[in-house]
Amino acid sequence: MRAIYLIARREYLSYVATWGFWLSLASVPLFMLIGASIPALVQSAQPVRHYVIIDETNTGLDDVIQASIERERREQTRAALEAAAAVSADAATRERALAAFDADPLGLDGLDDALEILGMQGSADMIAAGTGRLIRLDAPARTLEGLRPYLLGERQVATPDGPRSLFAAVFISQEAGSDLPLINYYSTNVTEQSLSGAARRALRDHVREQALAERGLDPAEIRELSSLEPEIRNFNPATVDDSEVGAADWAPFIVAIVLAIMLWTAIFSVANMLLTSLIEEKGGKIIELLLSTVRVRDLLVGKLLGVAAVSFTLFAVWGLIGTTVMLLAGTFLQGIDPELAGLIGEAVQPGLFLAALGYFMVGYLMYGAIFLALGSLCETLHDAQTLMSPLILVLMLPLMILVFAMRSIDSVAVQIVSWVPIWTPFIMIARLPSDPPLWEIAGTTAVMLLTLFLVLWGAASVFQQGALGHANADSVKRIFSRKKPVRDEE
Repeated sequence: MRAIYLIARREYLSYVATWGFWLSLASVPLFMLIGASIPALVQSAQPVRHYVIIDETNTGLDDVIQASIERERREQTRAALEAAAAVSADAATRERALAAFDADPLGLDGLDDALEILGMQGSADMIAAGTGRLIRLDAPARTLEGLRPYLLGERQVATPDGPRSLFAAVFISQEAGSDLPLINYYSTNVTEQSLSGAARRALRDHVREQALAERGLDPAEIRELSSLEPEIRNFNPATVDDSEVGAADWAPFIVAIVLAIMLWTAIFSVANMLLTSLIEEKGGKIIELLLSTVRVRDLLVGKLLGVAAVSFTLFAVWGLIGTTVMLLAGTFLQGIDPELAGLIGEAVQPGLFLAALGYFMVGYLMYGAIFLALGSLCETLHDAQTLMSPLILVLMLPLMILVFAMRSIDSVAVQIVSWVPIWTPFIMIARLPSDPPLWEIAGTTAVMLLTLFLVLWGAASVFQQGALGHANADSVKRIFSRKKPVRDEE
């Protein structure tokens, strides 16, 4: 045991005492912060998009679309204002701010007054980001050929901010033999569909209202009928209090998927560390010196535990930071949004984390032993990459299954795959929130432990042969090669 401890400590300190370890330690919280800020940054950094609407029917459908766009813009702005008020003000101030905004029921003239009440003067652009980025202009031409240079950027249109390229043109026409309007949407940006979607929704609602009006319904009745919607209440019979299924019930499944992806990421990190260190030690003849003082199995287990300790140190620090942030966020949100605070509370389940930790550790050690054995066969990084390719393909399958596991967690295929030892840790971690039978948890754990023992036993033999140079990546090539017999010269 002392030899294993010394080898593990040597491996652990060799990684912890490097700049790369500390950069890795700091990188995840930093990238989590950046990742959480990216949606807001992308939304606020969207360019202003100028468009034109050409109504070839001359029935005022262009005004219908524009009115719908303005209405959606106002609703989105009010929702953003309400979210900002929930964080920065008390209930009375929030009510006064929303009342000031609603003083203009059709536009955004009340936004500045509402922000002044909240003490957020100058934040109008931030609150309205993503909602006021579509601006309609007078069309410089009425035909597609006339507008094509503006759409392609060859010519520019006059805007309040100066000459700009035209983002899109919406043509409304009447298809022959049909009473429904036809929308032809032209834009070089094929991924941004907010304008085309808004136009489609506006005319869809308009033609439905017209059809109902032609059947003798007045506008008030149409609005009342359009607002009719059945209420759906979802329940889980396993709960004692018969509470509705909400976002908090989904939280454990999301956490389980994240843990499974973390295991997948950790496996690739340990593969890189083990393969690189082994190749360097074999090249410097260090491995032979170590084998002269310790047994092969001790060296294998020590290196595996040392690298595992490095990864678990990273995850422990990241987990501590994440748990602290979630607890602080839950306390902060308790007085603002109890539902969201409950969601965070449901996500932190000790039982789920403990069970996932068991699968995590066994899976990590199993794959670590495999990579360690493969690394002992490699002389160069090129050899390591060649051996890694088939393993990457094997590891891609559970990752693809995880994509569909949340909605089909009870699938027979998912249950069968969870018994395959090399995929068990990923799939079972994802299945834990669905409360699989205890015998299944015990059975898959037993299969994994047996596989871990067999892998360690086989890895020790492979490691001994590979580390001493008796076997390497070229050994496989020699199996498939046949040397031609040398004929004696007559």
